[in-house]
Amino acid sequence: MRGEYNPALKPKRKKKDKEKLQKIKEKLFDWRPDKMRGERSKNEKTVIIKNLFTPELFEKEVELILEYQNSLREECSKCGMVRKVVIYDRHPEGIAQINMSTPEEADMVIQMMQGRYFGQRQLSADHWDGKTKYKIDESAAEAQERLSKWDEYLAAEDAAKEEAEDAAKEEAEEAAKEKAEEAPSGSPQAAQETA
Repeated sequence: MRGEYNPALKPKRKKKDKEKLQKIKEKLFDWRPDKMRGERSKNEKTVIIKNLFTPELFEKEVELILEYQNSLREECSKCGMVRKVVIYDRHPEGIAQINMSTPEEADMVIQMMQGRYFGQRQLSADHWDGKTKYKIDESAAEAQERLSKWDEYLAAEDAAKEEAEDAAKEEAEEAAKEKAEEAPSGSPQAAQETA
């Protein structure tokens, strides 16, 4: 008969679904201590430094990114433990992000870096607001341009390497000719060299 309930035909819950529901329940009933009064948020451990560089600088010399990272890490380690240094090399404002282990250390870094000069540029330092995303992805045109420059660089490097190898071969051939001309074929020295 149509419309009768048959428990054998009822869809059964799968193991994955049961585990998912269990995790949701655990998360709902999980006990986490409330924040203490005056406790500072996690984003206050992060320092944002602006006006550190121009993006064009890193397009010319990519190895400067590591140099800037290391010098920032070295300077900020005077204030405490530096967890991470990120340089957003495509950002037009010249942004660097420094993660410290405590908000107090971040405050000391801000105090040290605010208004300081680095590479003839005056820096500004502040806490991260917790929302702003500084990473800028390159466009398809920029990626194509970067790849074409890389191909040109590799081609120039290969050409220089081939020229150096050709020059070395020519020098070796000339040296062999000179050596053969200096030693006459009937001399005892030539007989020793051939033996």
